Amino acid sequence: MILAVLALVFFACIKIILPFLGPILWSAIIVVATWPLYLRLRNRLGSRPKLATAIMTIALALVLVGPVAVLTVSLSENISSALNVFKDLTGVKLPENPPAWISKVPIVSGWIESVWHEAITDMQGFVEKIRPQIRMAATWLLAQGARLGLTLLEFLLVLLISALLYNNGEVLAGYTRKFTIRLGGAEGLSSLETAAQTIKSVSLGVIGTAAIQAILSGLGFWLAGVPGWVLLSFFCFFTALLQIGTGIIWIPVAIWLAYQDAHAWAIFTVVWGIFINIIDNFIKPYLISQGSGLPIALIFIGVIGGLITWGVIGIFLGPTLLAIGFNLVKHWMEQETVESSPLEK
Repeated sequence: MILAVLALVFFACIKIILPFLGPILWSAIIVVATWPLYLRLRNRLGSRPKLATAIMTIALALVLVGPVAVLTVSLSENISSALNVFKDLTGVKLPENPPAWISKVPIVSGWIESVWHEAITDMQGFVEKIRPQIRMAATWLLAQGARLGLTLLEFLLVLLISALLYNNGEVLAGYTRKFTIRLGGAEGLSSLETAAQTIKSVSLGVIGTAAIQAILSGLGFWLAGVPGWVLLSFFCFFTALLQIGTGIIWIPVAIWLAYQDAHAWAIFTVVWGIFINIIDNFIKPYLISQGSGLPIALIFIGVIGGLITWGVIGIFLGPTLLAIGFNLVKHWMEQETVESSPLEK
């Protein structure tokens, strides 16, 4: 009877926590990754945990909430402007012949020229023809804006939970260690330490990769003579950090360069942006594997598999779960070897 009541209470607790599981996991990952920084800050402030918690929370707000809020506002403001531009296409007068560089574009040059001539012949009909695609693009942009809005609300909740974890981290860590020892003994405690180290390594890999992508993107924007390239680099860092990708920044930049007749730099921006996105798949697993002690192939599988299975948070969960599993299997194999060695003698 007692076990049934305990099971019922446990099930009810899970149901209550389930809607907040995502923010709780994010908060736990952030706090574990930044805990050494919090301890150093608290010691510098003369062991004043509340002040250290406030400073860390404000810093997290600037890093997480600030960029998402700016992206949300910018996207909502520019959607209407973009739709107005499409509405005014009927009054656009194109030259009779497309630019000479279009004929040099491989594969799609003929298609671009046919579309160009169709637009010259009947701009009104051309606009009506592409209106469904314009509507789809607008719908996609609105969906991204709504997604960013929900992300903003989720990050606000993450900030609140993170502040609570900072303030009560040592107590919660003690309970977690006791629970892990009761559950799995010394092996369980070793797996817990492995999980914490993996989370720190994954966080370093994600942030480090985002920084590298931002620096390379900024270099490309600077070479192309794009105004405001420093600000665009910051946006690339935050979009890479949020796993949205830098394409949301460099694709509009490439379109703007083409509109300014800087076609060579527009092509360079596209190629450079694709290269930056490709190296993300190699730099991130490498940086993560440096601190976790896991084989880089296992880290790569954990990052990609976790992303596919659970989304952005899977980037952290995938390698962490694989690290725990790898650690448990290694302990089991070592135990089997020790137990079998007397028989071999």
